[in-house]
Amino acid sequence: MTAPDPLNEASTASIIRRLRKGDAPALLAFYNGLSRASIRTFRPLRERTTLEVCEAIVGDNAADRGTRYDLAAWRAEAIIGWSFLVGLDKAEPSLGLGVADPFHGRGLGSALLDRLLAWARERTLARIYLIAVKDNERAVRLYGSRGFVVYGEFFDERDQLPYLRMMAELTGET
Repeated sequence: MTAPDPLNEASTASIIRRLRKGDAPALLAFYNGLSRASIRTFRPLRERTTLEVCEAIVGDNAADRGTRYDLAAWRAEAIIGWSFLVGLDKAEPSLGLGVADPFHGRGLGSALLDRLLAWARERTLARIYLIAVKDNERAVRLYGSRGFVVYGEFFDERDQLPYLRMMAELTGET
């Protein structure tokens, strides 16, 4: 007998929405609850973060300052995935995406990415950038399937990891 797929259980359906006031503790729990393997490939807030940092992120979204846009996937009261665009007021807006370990490979990252890209297209962003750990093949394939192309590589001496610089052109797409 196989275990039920939590993403398909009607009683615990997940929703995706923008971060809003009061979400900082859930963002903190999500981020600090990621496994070492996930933090290796997704650490926009370093290895661990603080409530103060999460409150600032939520505050930027609630005030709609035009600098960032954050979406979270929720299961009950918990965040199970987080995606964001930062630097919206700059020439090279950057994307980030992380999914809680139990939900890897179930389409949640795709759903978050698609919603984020749709929002970016609605706002007529010309292009979006990201950096991915080179050996994170699942993420690199996902980004490639959504139009991201590699335009550079680098090796980070601090964490001893190879990275890919990727970019997607959003103008002229359907």
